[in-house]
Amino acid sequence: MSVIINICGVLIATSNFPDPTLRSFYKDYYHCKIEYTKEESSYEVQPTQTIYDLFPKNPTWWPIFTSDQLDSESYKNIVRHGINPGVILPNDYFSFIEYFKIKKAVNEGAIPIALYQMKTPKYFAAKATFSTAIGLRPLGAMIETGWDQNIISQPAGNYFIRSKNSNDLNVPARIIQYKQQFFYNTTIDPTQSSGYQIILNPPLNMSVNNIQYPNLGISWKIHNTNYRSTTEGIETNLLGYVFIVLSIVVIPLDYIFSAHYPSLLSTFGSSISWISLLLGGILLLILIISIIRRRRINARN
Repeated sequence: MSVIINICGVLIATSNFPDPTLRSFYKDYYHCKIEYTKEESSYEVQPTQTIYDLFPKNPTWWPIFTSDQLDSESYKNIVRHGINPGVILPNDYFSFIEYFKIKKAVNEGAIPIALYQMKTPKYFAAKATFSTAIGLRPLGAMIETGWDQNIISQPAGNYFIRSKNSNDLNVPARIIQYKQQFFYNTTIDPTQSSGYQIILNPPLNMSVNNIQYPNLGISWKIHNTNYRSTTEGIETNLLGYVFIVLSIVVIPLDYIFSAHYPSLLSTFGSSISWISLLLGGILLLILIISIIRRRRINARN
């Protein structure tokens, strides 16, 4: 059931009434107050896509590609113009060919973006740690379920907000900063007319004269260890680097080529605990053997 809201005097049909944070974004970036319209009047109701036309600003954008589009002419054209596009890491599994295709693109300047599911933030943390270990360290997170009031409680970093429901009210087409988070409107519609947007799999004929990079970086937390991925590298403590190395031990590359990514990463935390316990047992055994050998040597003397 659609909801009719009033944005600067224009009636907009949307699937839900926006939460206070999203309303504050419209007030801050569009200087516009959103009100709920209880009764449908004789005024024409506009789709949500027309909102950008109401707030004109020079259109700027940044391209992001899915992994299956890395061989497309559009991607090659972007790279030829010296632009570093984003590439979305698969959310389920890597095939042998797909991994090296993405790794080659990243080595040439492409920027890894990981999918973020609000229902499973721990899975994102495990996946980001493992992706860092295999040379695909993410610098942003893509949320494909649209705006969610719980997004502001997630770790600091870049979040690309895309809604697959055309009736959802998107975030403003601006570079939105909220404390230590940055939010960007993401769309597959190349006919953007105003403001800053992230274009997913842009067509070949899009102009590349108005490219603007986002504020790249993303953070996550696993086993009470904080990670901060920036354009300069990964920032964490000694234990964090240990977890990165162990993620390769827990999830061998030859195994992930034939198994599903989520099921493997879901065991990452418990596997780390078992490995730590095993290493502790081995060290304790070595200590006991050393003590016994020393006592035997002393007894002989």
